[in-house]
Amino acid sequence: MLSTFTENALARFSGCDSDEFAAGTPSNPSIWLFGIEHGTYKSIHDESFESNDDEEDDSYSITMQRRWPYNVKAFKLLAAIRGFQVADWLDFAERHQPFVKGSPGYFKGNIYPYACHDVEKWPEHVIQETGITNKLQYQAWCRKHRFPVIQNWISEHSPSIFIGLGIGFHRDFAAAVFGTQDGMEEAQISTEHSRRRIFHKNSDGKRLVVIPHFSGANGLNSNALIQKTGEFIAEFMLK
Repeated sequence: MLSTFTENALARFSGCDSDEFAAGTPSNPSIWLFGIEHGTYKSIHDESFESNDDEEDDSYSITMQRRWPYNVKAFKLLAAIRGFQVADWLDFAERHQPFVKGSPGYFKGNIYPYACHDVEKWPEHVIQETGITNKLQYQAWCRKHRFPVIQNWISEHSPSIFIGLGIGFHRDFAAAVFGTQDGMEEAQISTEHSRRRIFHKNSDGKRLVVIPHFSGANGLNSNALIQKTGEFIAEFMLK
């Protein structure tokens, strides 16, 4: 395992898209939204990213974020949590500036720091850059070394809720937040045509909800499902 990888993987807010200001404080907590890992090998957050804009936008502005379906659906979820209708997501985003550099209230990251296009894959170039031979070894290392770092971030900033995206990894999210995979409860979100499982836990002043991905046949692939999920989270935050 390469020392450069371990140093980067444990660095403050590695694998995240937000800054210290967005992380919040115990007296003014933020909502944290975490995925599993960045979906692209060379993403906007890498120094090598080349913007198509005439002027480089380093603020992670709403205009920039609207390029990506993931971020738009994240805006819809956050809008529903805050009492908006998902159809009004742009109004919400322009008012509250979620994830924009220098804006408080919303923090976005990933529990695993290295970007991969497929959560099941571990390409040769990744082996060369990390010194780790397979993804299972990488995930085991992160559970042992990175997850405690995430717990320290949570203890320091006390987010009002930690939302994880990807119910297939709900045990990993639990371990990242609480240090144990135990104690997760299951609930269902239902609309007229669909039903989805979610997982949640409220313990030691920390709240975790793990929801399906925004896309895919079993994901939050409709405005109705996103609305219901946001409303569930808003109610859970009051407990």
